[in-house]
Formats: sequence, structure tokens, C-alpha cells
Amino acid sequence: MFTGIVEETGQVERVTPRPEGFRLELRLLKCARGLKIGDSLAVNGCCLSVVKLVRRGARWVAQFDLLAETWERTNLRFAQPGTLVNLERPLLVGGRLDGHFVSGHIDGIGRIARWEPVGRD
Repeated sequence: MFTGIVEETGQVERVTPRPEGFRLELRLLKCARGLKIGDSLAVNGCCLSVVKLVRRGARWVAQFDLLAETWERTNLRFAQPGTLVNLERPLLVGGRLDGHFVSGHIDGIGRIARWEPVGRD
């Protein structure tokens, strides 16, 4: 479970096609604290499991395997090196809840019909 509150933006380092889907590699900093293989991380709201972690200086690179269905149902299919993505660690039991309960399971993507600034003079 997640709160929907973005903790940091990560940067896509690489997207590699694989026989069963894709390997997504992301650079992250804050969300790497305590992260280990098998842990969940919300990437643009989508719950993904870490398959590999590599330290590169002060930052970490987390790798995720995406099946074709995840690729087709999320905006991660538009990711390319340099793309920024929103990251959030899972909600800790007994932790502060600043947002709302979000499962991280994605059914599909939508299209923004209109975008307009509000409340600015």
C-alpha cells in the first residue's frame, strides 16, 4: 500500500527489451534508503518489485522487470533515458499517513483532455 505522496523523482537510466518484457533501470537517492531486492516501489504510481540494486556514487540504480502487460497498461512504456519518474516507498505500518491508501495496481492509462493553470494572477 502507498499514500500517493511522491517522495522524490528518479531518472530513467535504461530500458532494455527482454524476452518476457522489459528491464527498467532507475537512478534514485532518497527512496534507496533501506531498499532491498524484492521490495516494492511505486514508480509513477505503479507498484514494481526491485530485482537488482547497484550503487553508483551517492546514488543507487534500482532495476525492475516489467511484463508486457505492465508495459502496455502504464505510462512507463514512454520512458527513455533521462525521463523523470515519480517515486514513493510503501506505507509503513504505524507510519504517518499524509495522503490516502493507494494500491499501486494500474488498470490503464488516460489522456489529459485539458490543462490549465488555476489561481495564478
